[in-house]
Amino acid sequence: MIRSFGIGSTWPFLAIFFEVNLHVQILYVGAIFTAIAAVSMLFSLVGGTLGDLFGRRKTIMLGSFLGFLTYFTVYLLVVGNVMALYIAIIFVVSSISGSLTFPATSAIVADVTTVENRREGYSIYRILTNLGWAIGPVLGSFLYSSGVGNIFLFSSITLLLQLLIVLLFLKETHRTEDHDTREKKQYISFDRFLIIFSIGTFFMTVVSSQFSVTFPSYAVLRGNILPYEIGYIYAVNGIVVVLGQFPTTRITRKISDLISMELGMVFYSVGYLLSAFSSSLTAFIIDMVIITIGENLSSPGISSIVSKIAPKEKVARYNGFNSMVNNVGRAIGPSVGTFFMFIFNYNGLRLWASIDLFGVFSIFLFSLFGRSVRGTKNNLVNEHI
Repeated sequence: MIRSFGIGSTWPFLAIFFEVNLHVQILYVGAIFTAIAAVSMLFSLVGGTLGDLFGRRKTIMLGSFLGFLTYFTVYLLVVGNVMALYIAIIFVVSSISGSLTFPATSAIVADVTTVENRREGYSIYRILTNLGWAIGPVLGSFLYSSGVGNIFLFSSITLLLQLLIVLLFLKETHRTEDHDTREKKQYISFDRFLIIFSIGTFFMTVVSSQFSVTFPSYAVLRGNILPYEIGYIYAVNGIVVVLGQFPTTRITRKISDLISMELGMVFYSVGYLLSAFSSSLTAFIIDMVIITIGENLSSPGISSIVSKIAPKEKVARYNGFNSMVNNVGRAIGPSVGTFFMFIFNYNGLRLWASIDLFGVFSIFLFSLFGRSVRGTKNNLVNEHI
């Protein structure tokens, strides 16, 4: 939650920061976010492996420390009026922090929950995380107006606080493995269920990743939204998660994780498509509410399903692999969105309809995954997926 206060105050403004403050063309902004996601992809397996081999706590501490260093460096570069290229490079490096942290944090939730209550466990985790996303963007709007460098200073402070909290209060939840065992040193086993499911989440992530670049850029450049108002739209995202995640999980507890994810993909697609017709702050807030309902329906199920199909000793690595594949989607997503925005000359209907096709592919693959799992003899997994 503390980490998300800082990241939430920064992330909604990054595309606007590069485009408006640093005068980087929109295609290059998409390329920067693609590079960020590509580096995240490469280090997700590393983060998952470290979480299994050396422990969740140490891995999170390493990620927090790296995040503090990189965001504080960005603050110094912005204050020093250094050219955009160097700032972009440090942002790309900063993505390693999340890649080290997220597989370990996802694995902790699996460590302390049972199969039956795991989706609720991930829902609680998301509620606390998104409490920061509810407040962070509003703080970011204030900090952005007072001086754009301040949002990066604030983020570095929250990452330092995260490090101190983990150091002082978090106990290790995982018994680390014998490093001399060759089999356990493998990054991951080739699991066909994991691969099919991860390709489905890849297409879902291509759609959801429009959240970071395409959606705010479209809202400002074609939706008559002022840059600082973006923070309010993203604050709504956090509020809807905080207030709606647990009720959503309770309402959908009688349906499987997979069906919940498919419904979430439908909401994602509808929310983005409606933004083609939006031209006011209120309209984009309504779009964001619909998009966030899709997020509430789908996000807890991703980690829940991965942890259920993973061997106990490889939960972090399975999460790391899925995170790696999703980061490919995050890498491609901004470039896909900005490319469509460019070739369609900001025509909203063509832009968002083209992006929603990726959502159709994801639903097809989730259905294929479900049929494949139901063909196995693992009744415990079948019942809860």
